[in-house]
Amino acid sequence: MKRKVSMPLLEKLQAYARRNMVRFHVPGHKGGSGLSRRFENLMKENLFRWDVTEIPGMDNFHEPSGAIEKAEALLSKLYGADRSFFLVNGATSGIMALLGAALKKGDEVLLSRDSHKSAFMGLILSGAKPVYLKPQVDEELGVAVGVPDSAWDEKFDEHPRAKAVFLTNPNYQGFCPNLARIIKKAKSLGMRVLVDEAHGAHLPFSEKLPASAGDCEADGWVQSPHKTLCSLTQSAWLHLKGKNLDPEEVRSHLSLITTTSPSYILMASLDLTRAVMERAGRKWAEKGLYLAEKARKMINQETPFYCVGEEMKGQGGIWDVDLSRLMVNVSSAGYTGFFVEKVLRTRFRICAEYADYCNVYFVLTGGNTLEDVARLVSALKKFGSRRKKLRPAAFPVDIPKSAMSPQEAFFSPPEKVKLEDSAGRIARDAIIPYPPGVPILCPGEIIEKHHIEMIEEILKAGGTCLGIKNGSVTVVKNG
Repeated sequence: MKRKVSMPLLEKLQAYARRNMVRFHVPGHKGGSGLSRRFENLMKENLFRWDVTEIPGMDNFHEPSGAIEKAEALLSKLYGADRSFFLVNGATSGIMALLGAALKKGDEVLLSRDSHKSAFMGLILSGAKPVYLKPQVDEELGVAVGVPDSAWDEKFDEHPRAKAVFLTNPNYQGFCPNLARIIKKAKSLGMRVLVDEAHGAHLPFSEKLPASAGDCEADGWVQSPHKTLCSLTQSAWLHLKGKNLDPEEVRSHLSLITTTSPSYILMASLDLTRAVMERAGRKWAEKGLYLAEKARKMINQETPFYCVGEEMKGQGGIWDVDLSRLMVNVSSAGYTGFFVEKVLRTRFRICAEYADYCNVYFVLTGGNTLEDVARLVSALKKFGSRRKKLRPAAFPVDIPKSAMSPQEAFFSPPEKVKLEDSAGRIARDAIIPYPPGVPILCPGEIIEKHHIEMIEEILKAGGTCLGIKNGSVTVVKNG
């Protein structure tokens, strides 16, 4: 009798596929259902055939001069960029490369405290000095709602010699800053403008969506078409516009953090996605918008929950809102987002993008259907409203005190200590509730009692914090 060979990950994937889950998570292709049958079959039938390396005739990822170069040129034309790059290490690699190419050690960069962890990794790579802006917090929703224009003006006045501004457009909630205004001011001071647009690859394809970084003359921006379009997970692209960033310097930094064995399957999915959006981009983007708006109205009318909409414009630093995302607040009805997400997944076979303490998030794209929306609303109607509204677990009120630069802390000798004993120590690694990947503490910052309490509350409620393992945190030794 042959012994069964264990394949733990493969078996998990098979089990997920058998459950026929409703996919409100990324990737945006939703299991391939959003693609035309021709493109779907093209990818499925050639998975192993296209798994090649940089053999003669296939071009070179790090120094393209053939098919890859031509595909990237077509991408640039579609997005109105001067130069575009395919990425096979996700948007994270593009963000790190942008920061590395734009900044030198000691350069100041203005960025919101609720930026994605990849930005903080870019600070470690470049050695740049972060100048954090504190986002306002909506106490009812338990989330950051961006940096007001007045706070940007204040930081521009205080740091006129900063070398760059780093923006996020949109964030996980779909909230967008006043890109045009901030970019205009930054450029008047000679600053480069870099944008994390990982969740905004769909923005240029409908006037009903917020403005894209490319429309507002950003110098460089990174997008994850696997999130809201139809490429495969880990594929992304980076765009440059104007003369403030040297394309070869950007490519050089990409080479530092990108594999020398790039996946041609990922690059093929990027080329395919560009072709899909070139031909039917508006249809794809507006289908997602239509489905999200239909769901939003029904959730607000027929369930005990509140689904955020355009009424958020003008709150805090929110200039615009990507309405193709659903942010459903459940704390007002007495639930945690973690609980509702788990019930939807285990009982109703509905998989959300992610949850935080107060909310559950759903990403709708051209790959979703009316049936998906009907199943979601039907499931949410099953929850009864509870009497007690939950107190949000929001971001810290103030930006943590810094004892050393992120780069200096990261390369310092590490020491493990129990979380409850870490007050007063310097964080060596970031501590990040994930998703969405927004740090509570970054390398070089001092851990305080209220940080420990917040982390414990998130963990107790069912959340996850990267940087916490077996109840311990990594700090700077002797720091």
